[in-house]
Amino acid sequence: MRTRSGFATKPVVAILALAAAVAGWVVYNESSSGDRERKVLADRSVNTLFTNMPRDEKMDAVYFDTDLDLVADTPEEATLLAKPTELVFSFVATDNSSNDAAVWEAAVEAISEKTGLPVSYLRLVDTRKQMAALRGGQLHITAFDSGSVPVAVKHAGFIPLCTISNAEGSDPKAKAGEAESPKTEKAATGQFGYKMQFIVKVDSQIKDLADLRGKNIAFVRPNSNSGCKAAMVHLWQMDLRPEHDYNWHFTLSHANSVRNVTEGRADAAPVASDILQRLVSKGDVARDSFRVIYESSLFPPVAVGCSYNLPSKLREEIRDALLNLDWTDTTLAKEMAPGEPKKFVPVVYRDDWASVRAVDQAVSSVRDQIAVR
Repeated sequence: MRTRSGFATKPVVAILALAAAVAGWVVYNESSSGDRERKVLADRSVNTLFTNMPRDEKMDAVYFDTDLDLVADTPEEATLLAKPTELVFSFVATDNSSNDAAVWEAAVEAISEKTGLPVSYLRLVDTRKQMAALRGGQLHITAFDSGSVPVAVKHAGFIPLCTISNAEGSDPKAKAGEAESPKTEKAATGQFGYKMQFIVKVDSQIKDLADLRGKNIAFVRPNSNSGCKAAMVHLWQMDLRPEHDYNWHFTLSHANSVRNVTEGRADAAPVASDILQRLVSKGDVARDSFRVIYESSLFPPVAVGCSYNLPSKLREEIRDALLNLDWTDTTLAKEMAPGEPKKFVPVVYRDDWASVRAVDQAVSSVRDQIAVR
């Protein structure tokens, strides 16, 4: 005889099967929805990241470039020229020791002696405030890292005058992670600069950039050329996208990026070869604690320059003071070039920063690609 419980078996099984199917559909859709949400959030993060990077833009309308040298013209009207009774000098806006007033005493004294004007040192740690001070006339002589130079030229009236190079006759050999150190003597080689180098911990299993998929990369800051822009664009061209293909974070300095790698907080980091060499030479980083897995072609290093509206004679005096500065036994030499002879050499912005402007153009291109998705 059929029992009531037996009669109910098939409907119950069907209901349970249906419930399981519905539950599976819900789980699948929640998972799919979660994936879509994560992708949207990742795309937004990438868009914000590239939006914060400097891009290729036109010169601010307050400046003119009639000779097409890509820097602002010196005003022809005397009333538009700056007439400082005291010059204010600053180095790259950073909180490390290269920005200490004592480091730049020799340069300050040389400029004062050449121009006949008193020179004071202004320590700034924010690049935006540095550009605002230059544009507003509170700052006359300053320096920008390579990646910030085009922005300073176009929006703050910055005129690059010189950069730091190896002194004639010096030929420093590769000492940083077995990678060849950059040649920076323009007179001897026809070029100067540094390279963007990707480093990993010495015992890392990562052999090349393709191995960075799924890894954690430390970048310096959005406006850093070698520490972020050039590196991220290069990875993008290899179909390695932030958030989607690797995790990332900012460290705010090349030294911090190096330490992130050597201390295991990041799998890799792009850094400037000249800064890396300086950290090794000063003993801040052990030479055998990292490896270089990639290095770029040369980029121009830091640019030292002045405001566009200084009188031509004063500008030339500042330039001559820097180019003729003897670095021997100075605090500047100990900080910027331990163990290596250095000097200031002249630069031409239109030619020497072409590679950096190309990176900014690539950033704009990536931003446009993101915008149409």
